[in-house]
Amino acid sequence: MRFLGGKSRIAKYISNEILSRAGGAESFVSLFCGACSVEAILAPHFKNVICNDNHKYLIALLRGVQNGYELPEIVTEEQYRYVKQHKDEDEILSGFVGFGTSFGGRFFEGYARTHSDNRNFAKTSKQSLLKDKENLKDVVFTCEDYRDVKLPDGCIIYADPPYHGTKQIGNKKFDSDSFWEYAREVSKTHLMFVSELSAPDDFISIWHKEITRTLDVNKKNQFKSVENLFIHNTHRSLV
Repeated sequence: MRFLGGKSRIAKYISNEILSRAGGAESFVSLFCGACSVEAILAPHFKNVICNDNHKYLIALLRGVQNGYELPEIVTEEQYRYVKQHKDEDEILSGFVGFGTSFGGRFFEGYARTHSDNRNFAKTSKQSLLKDKENLKDVVFTCEDYRDVKLPDGCIIYADPPYHGTKQIGNKKFDSDSFWEYAREVSKTHLMFVSELSAPDDFISIWHKEITRTLDVNKKNQFKSVENLFIHNTHRSLV
């Protein structure tokens, strides 16, 4: 599904790096699961899986798909505006419309339209969610601050936080310094992987890939960035 900052294009690479170092762990925790591109690949490889995100409409949507909610294949601009103004009437539908039919997967930040191929964003988003449904059927979805997620003993942790210097959904700036302090502490007892563009010096990049990103629907404003997967140097033997 379309989701701001989603990892669909590189999910298989990240998943392979994590699995190659999982060491037989039975539990997996994702602290910022988003649209679950990485998580849908990893979930079948673990006995216990927790996927967390602090956006209530997103988690409502993921739980709804898990439980067989019937998503629409067409969402008109008029319907988009109505759902935006009445989000709490149906949190599952609001999550779907807000992310799946908005430009760039930005939650209700503009109805997605294209002038070139008349793409049906609602249908494409629905298909994407249903494609991952089987792999995510036994996942426990939680909606908490990442610091409040209970971590099973010996679990593998994956974190894809908002990029440093950017805003979270809802325009609240993410506190990257606090996140890295949390990552240091957790890495003392767990193996934690972090997707980011950069990290403090005591974190090591175990994988990277250059990605071209687009800022507008016409793909005129593009830039390149280097995605990294980091672990704390406590686990440098795994590099």
